[in-house]
Amino acid sequence: MIMKKLIGAVLCIFIFNASCEKDKINENFKDDTSISNIDGKWKVISYEDYEKASITVKTDVDSWNGMDVILTFATDSLYGYCTSNTIFGKYSIAGRYFSITSYGGTKIGQPEWGNLFSDAIYQLRSFKINKNQLRFYYDNEEKSVTLSRD
Repeated sequence: MIMKKLIGAVLCIFIFNASCEKDKINENFKDDTSISNIDGKWKVISYEDYEKASITVKTDVDSWNGMDVILTFATDSLYGYCTSNTIFGKYSIAGRYFSITSYGGTKIGQPEWGNLFSDAIYQLRSFKINKNQLRFYYDNEEKSVTLSRD
């Protein structure tokens, strides 16, 4: 009986701590609800995993001497570079919900930094934005990718 209570207490502390870590990662990101579109040129700066309370930045993964993921959003179209490859596509926005309707490009000769984006692109479901940053959420909002204006 004491063991069950101990396990329960440890589990509660773990859940509370994970919740606090998610808040900590998000605390510096403020959504500006007056901005209604994502138009502009953006560069991926990090990937966040709220379950693991971790942030991955380009210096943590192989990007082959600094290759970037750079996207330009215009009305309902996107184009740009995913490190070593050209990409293009279409998307739709409804409020703060986002979805890719078509996407093209390859993963040929792409470093890990590009693979992280290629693996996430079809899962993006919502976003927050301010004048300097754009953050897409995916995987039931347990993960995100953050971009800065380029």
